[in-house]
Formats: sequence, structure tokens, C-alpha cells
Amino acid sequence: MCADSVESPALPVTGPSQSLATAVDLLMQTGSLLLQHGADAARVEGSLKLLGLGLGIDRIDAVVMSKTILLTATRGEAHHTRIARVPMVGVNMNNLNEIEQLLRLFQQGQATPAQFAMVLERIANLPHHYARGVIVIGVGLACAAFCRLFGGDWAALAVTGAAAATAAWVRMWLHQRRINYFLVVLFTALVASLLASGALWFSQTPQNALMASVLLLVPGVPLINASIDILRGHISAGLALATTSLVVFLGIGVGLGIVVWLFQVRL
Repeated sequence: MCADSVESPALPVTGPSQSLATAVDLLMQTGSLLLQHGADAARVEGSLKLLGLGLGIDRIDAVVMSKTILLTATRGEAHHTRIARVPMVGVNMNNLNEIEQLLRLFQQGQATPAQFAMVLERIANLPHHYARGVIVIGVGLACAAFCRLFGGDWAALAVTGAAAATAAWVRMWLHQRRINYFLVVLFTALVASLLASGALWFSQTPQNALMASVLLLVPGVPLINASIDILRGHISAGLALATTSLVVFLGIGVGLGIVVWLFQVRL
């Protein structure tokens, strides 16, 4: 575990050489990592305030949006404001867990700010927890299981697994080439639906294969975070996530709808 490498008993206090600007840089890096890997706005804001106390900052005013963090830190008479655009990376619970454990060690006085920054940089460069092949196979099996739960026969299950696995590979390939996120959703849904339409010739329940093959695109974490943010008063961040999720559903619907229209399938 990455955070376990922090063993120094030094207290997390900021010395005279630790400038306010440097402390704000560390805050922004932490907040950006949390946000881009799937943390909700309230969780990011709470973590920033917790870290700010250990850095000797008197007051932190933060505004967390779906892809933006605006932060003002105050220490004595000094003020420092930063704004950061956060790239859309994707949910990574492994990285979120590592950052949470690092914050806990820092709060307990088991890491200095310099050590915190060093380990945080290491967390940012961690490889994916699972290899791409494992992800592709896992997605195929999961969608195939949903097809079975929907009442699909074994032929539909097999077609769904193959279609979803291929679509998962296509989605990762498109993300590598930095294609627009919503176009990736549309193309992936189209590929999954086209391949799943093969169930029309092999299965008695092709509609179940079509519906289950696109479930890999459902934005579960953004929808949950949108609900949490709205309920906790982060209305702007919650509405932004909810709108993004609705556009994703639109992309799924368009991709699936094209195939349904082409083959005249009744869902």
C-alpha cells in the first residue's frame, strides 16, 4: 500500500519556509486527484479543510465543481487564491483509498508536508489496479450476467458477453486517443448494440442482449455523486454531474436506437 511508506513521526506543522503558495499548491493537487478519480464535492471540500489545518492555514474557502476547484487560503494577513481545471480521468477507488489513508496519517501527525507531497505524487502515478484484459473480461461477464437476469437465454448471454467485452476495449481505445467523452459513449453504444444484434440470428431473446450490452456505459458513480452533492447543498456541482449523466444516457439511447431502428427490434 502506497501510504504505508510514510513512517516519520514528525508533526504535520508548517515551518517558516513553507510558503502559503506552496501549501495551496499541495491543497490543489490533493483536491484535483480526489475529484478526477470519483470523489463527490463534499468529500473533496472536507479533505481540503482537513489538510489545511495540518498545513497551518487559518481559513480555507473552497468552491468545488464537477471539473473545477476554486480555493482561497488565509494565513494571518496573507491570502492566496488558485483555480484549477480538473481533467476527466475516471473512477479509481484504489487511488481514492490511498489518498484517504494518507490524509489520515497526516492528521495523526505521522507525516510532514514534504512527505505528504512526495507520497501524493507517487499515488498520482500509480498504475491501474487491474490490467486492461481483466477489465475487458470483467465487463463482458458482468453484462452477460445482467442479460441472464433480464431473462435472456444462453445464446443471448454469450452474444452479450462478447459484445460488451469488445465495446469495453473500443471505449478504452478511444479514450487513449482523447476523443470527446460523449462521442466515446455514442460510438461505444453503437458498437455494443451492433454486435449484440447478432443475437437476432442465434437467440429467442435478442432484446435482452441488446439492452444488457450497453450497461457498461451507465454512469453509476456520477449519478450517486450528483445525488449526494445536491442533498448536501452543493447544488451547482450536483446539477453539473446530473446533466453530464443525462447526456451520457442520451448517447446510449442514440447508439442503441440506431441499431433497433435498423433491425426493427421490439424492446
